[in-house]
Amino acid sequence: MAAFNGEKLAMIDPSPELPDDMSIADLELPPKVQEALTAAGLWTVGDVREAPDTNILRIPDLGESSLALLRKTLGLPSSQGVRCDAAPTRARNDDGDG
Repeated sequence: MAAFNGEKLAMIDPSPELPDDMSIADLELPPKVQEALTAAGLWTVGDVREAPDTNILRIPDLGESSLALLRKTLGLPSSQGVRCDAAPTRARNDDGDG
């Protein structure tokens, strides 16, 4: 369990069947999405996983539905996880005081 400012956080693991070094071209994504990602310099699954939602939404031709598809396909929800813009989620202790 990771800690943030001394608090325990629940982290969401990326989808294990998609390694970070997998090419975007190898994913079953709509061609428009693949082209937009590579034009923006996001070449691998790891590049997209680590990109903040705000950056992805700035890519021409990508919107909320494309972002949702990417987060679902990559196994990393848009509001939790290891990305730098993710909001921390407090983990509860078994005794309920966390």
